[in-house]
Amino acid sequence: MNLFKNSHLFFLLLSSIFLLGCNSEEKKVEVSEKQVAVSFFNAIYNEKNAKKAITFCTTNFKKEIEKYQTAGNIAHRFFDMRFDTVELHTSALKTQIISEYKIQVTMMVQFTGTRNGSTYKDFKKIRLIKENDKWLVDKLLEIS
Repeated sequence: MNLFKNSHLFFLLLSSIFLLGCNSEEKKVEVSEKQVAVSFFNAIYNEKNAKKAITFCTTNFKKEIEKYQTAGNIAHRFFDMRFDTVELHTSALKTQIISEYKIQVTMMVQFTGTRNGSTYKDFKKIRLIKENDKWLVDKLLEIS
């Protein structure tokens, strides 16, 4: 009888573990194109972290950005903007479906920041591409 109780308890414990294991699927949280754009520029301007900014780039844009090596150089030389701190706001301008697996978005990013005690505003236009269900910054575009 004691053996039956122990095996029954063991079976219940094993079944519980199995059922809990089946329900523990990882849920992928999709990061929006706006979040990626803000995270990219926030890494450069507020966090001063070029390596983090590069994680939000396509392979081609990554090669272009890496030439500048530091967040300060990227901000000043590539984007031609310097801020001590900055607030970022985004708006999608145009969405295009390139193929079944690729979508691109043109986005305007507004920068409101301070430098040496003065407030400055600027805008940059960028293109993001969705690759493998992940948004990545692909190109700096000219504002027309």
